[in-house]
Amino acid sequence: MFKRIFTHFLIKLILASSLLAFAFEASSTDAKFVSIPIAAQEPKIDAKAWALMELNSRWIVAHNNALEKRAPASITKLMANYVLFSELNAGRIDLKDKVVISERAWRAIGSRTFAEVGSQIELEVLLKGMVIQSGNDASIALAEHVSGTEQDFAALMNKYARELGLENSFFVNATGLTESNQEMTPVDILKLSAALINDFPEYYRWYAQKEFTYNGIRQRNRNGLLWKDESVDGLKTGYTDAAGYCLVATADRNGQRWIAVVLGTNSAREREAAAFKLLEYGYSNFEPLTLLDEQESHGQIEVYSGDSETLQLKVEEPAKILVPIGRKADLKTSYSYPSYLVAPIATSQPVGKVALEMDGIELYTTPLLAMSNIQEAGFFGRFLDSIRLRLRQFQEG
Repeated sequence: MFKRIFTHFLIKLILASSLLAFAFEASSTDAKFVSIPIAAQEPKIDAKAWALMELNSRWIVAHNNALEKRAPASITKLMANYVLFSELNAGRIDLKDKVVISERAWRAIGSRTFAEVGSQIELEVLLKGMVIQSGNDASIALAEHVSGTEQDFAALMNKYARELGLENSFFVNATGLTESNQEMTPVDILKLSAALINDFPEYYRWYAQKEFTYNGIRQRNRNGLLWKDESVDGLKTGYTDAAGYCLVATADRNGQRWIAVVLGTNSAREREAAAFKLLEYGYSNFEPLTLLDEQESHGQIEVYSGDSETLQLKVEEPAKILVPIGRKADLKTSYSYPSYLVAPIATSQPVGKVALEMDGIELYTTPLLAMSNIQEAGFFGRFLDSIRLRLRQFQEG
C-alpha cells in the first residue's frame, strides 16, 4: 500500500515539475522582439533610435537602440493623453468642464493653442488642441485642472506608466519640454501607443484630424504623414534640441495595423521618411495570422485514478503571430505533453505546451491547459488504475 501511494505521489511530483517549466515558457502578450526568417533586409533608418511593431501580435520585427532612454519631446503628451482619457472614462473629469487658463499655462513656450490667461475653456477644446496641434498651454492647463499642479499630474503620469508596464519611462511634466530626467524608450512608446489605440477608440480618432482652429487661429497637425498616406491615422510628433525630430506613426490597412517609432532625426522631413519606410517594410514583408482556436481541443491525454479516463487540452487564447508573406504553409506546429496524468486535475491547469516554428526558429509558444476538471475516482477505481499504471510503467521500462 505504501509503495502504491509513494509511486502515485512521485508521478504527480514529476509532472508538477515539468508543468512548471512549461508555464515559464509561455509567451507574453506584451511587446517583444521576434526574429522572423525573411529574405528582405531591415530598412536603413537615419535616426538615433527606432522600432517597428505590429499591433495584433505586439511583435517588434525591426529596431535599433529600442531600449535606449531618450528625451521624448512632445511624444510625452501621449502619456498625458492616456491619463486624461482614463480620467474621463472614470468620470473624474468631463468634456464639458470649464478649465481655467493659469498664467503659467499662458506663458508656456513652444507650440501653443493660444488660450488667453484667465479665460475658461471647455475641456474638450483644450484636449483637441493638445492632441491635434500639440499645444503646451493646453497641456499645462489640463494638468492643473486634473491634479492642481503640473508636478502632481506628472506623478499621476508615472503611476499610469507603471500600470502599463512602461519600465523605462519617467515624466516630470505634461508637455515634453526638456527636463534632465524625463525619458522614454522606443519600446515604451510602442506599448503606450498600442494602449491608446486599443483602450480609447472614441478619443483616438482625434489623432487623425488634420487641422484645429481655436480663437480664430487655424493650425495644422504636425504629423505630415496624414497628408501623404490615407491609411496613416496617428499618432504624435515631437521636437526639442535635446530630442531631435521625433515621430510615432501608425497606419491601418485592411485591418492590419503597424506602429513605427523614430527618435532623433535631423528634420521633420527625415522623421516622416523614416517612419513611412518602417511602415512600408512591415506591410511589404509580413502577414499577420491568428491560429490555435481557444474553443477547440489541442490534444488528448489518458487519465488514471479519475472520474474520466481522458482529458482534452486547450489554449487560453489564440496565437497572434506574424509570418513572411507567402510562407504560411511553412509554419510547423509541435505539441509537447505527458502521455498520461493522474487525477485530480483542475480546469485550466497547465499540462504541456504548443509551439509554432519556421525554419527551425520557434516563433511562438504557449501552455496547453486542462479543458475540464477531473476528480479522483472512488477507492475501487483508484485501486484498479494503480494496477494498470504499474503494468504500463513496467512495459515502458
